[in-house]
Amino acid sequence: MGRQKNDGRGRIGGRAKGTPNRPKPEQLEPLNEWIAGLIERNRARFENDLEAMEPAQRAGVLASLIVHQQAGGAAPQD
Repeated sequence: MGRQKNDGRGRIGGRAKGTPNRPKPEQLEPLNEWIAGLIERNRARFENDLEAMEPAQRAGVLASLIVHQQAGGAAPQD
């Protein structure tokens, strides 16, 4: 049987009180910049690799990129 509510022992386990659920945008910015730079420096290689993939595999990679972009991920600058 589980612990009874208000048993006097307080919280056990789980996230500490006051810990945010997600990182703040300014914490993610360096990572997003690094990813954008990595993609930009390897754009030609990435496009060649995409062309060499089987259609189903290529579709999976492109779908992952779309999901990442819609989630607010780094976008390469043209």
